[in-house]
Amino acid sequence: MKPLFHHTNLTLLQQVAAGKEQAFRELYEQYRNQVFYFGCKFLKSPTEAEDVLQEVFSKIWINRKVLPEINDFSKYLNTLTLNHIYTLLRRKACQESFLTKSIYATQPAMEGAFETVDLRALEGLIKQAIVQLPPQQQKVFELSRMQGLKHDEIALQLNISRETVKKHIMEALRNVRAYLADKGEIVVGSSLLFLLLKIIFL
Repeated sequence: MKPLFHHTNLTLLQQVAAGKEQAFRELYEQYRNQVFYFGCKFLKSPTEAEDVLQEVFSKIWINRKVLPEINDFSKYLNTLTLNHIYTLLRRKACQESFLTKSIYATQPAMEGAFETVDLRALEGLIKQAIVQLPPQQQKVFELSRMQGLKHDEIALQLNISRETVKKHIMEALRNVRAYLADKGEIVVGSSLLFLLLKIIFL
């Protein structure tokens, strides 16, 4: 087998930028372990690390035109990978925080009283509640709770004021909680909460 490049040089990056798939495969083979290592280190899951690997290199391919301008590809790759992982972790934290608040707001007095919950049914109910939100409210809610964006970031992306973003989120939370309360036969006890946080929306 013909050996791969011992280092990433300008020619290889230029070939990738020009759309040469063989060059991209060589780049991928050289650096895949580097990305996979960070994925496993921070996400503690080989499956999620593999997803990070695919997503990071997809971004590199999509934005390949900038590659000839990069002086240190390894450093660039580390930054891209860590930023992607940070976004995933922040998104998970936002989703878990929302779910925890929703569950206890819906059934505050029933903690620990139920061991036969249908997790998939609860997941479906929450998603149904989100789908039924007004379009702009739903968009703001998903950007905030599902993607982890800050109020200022959402306001800039949707070209609305920060106060409008805040109002939409508050109304969306109220509507989602009301929907869950109306379907109160689906509840979750503390013994199942950790498992539930790992599967809803992820």
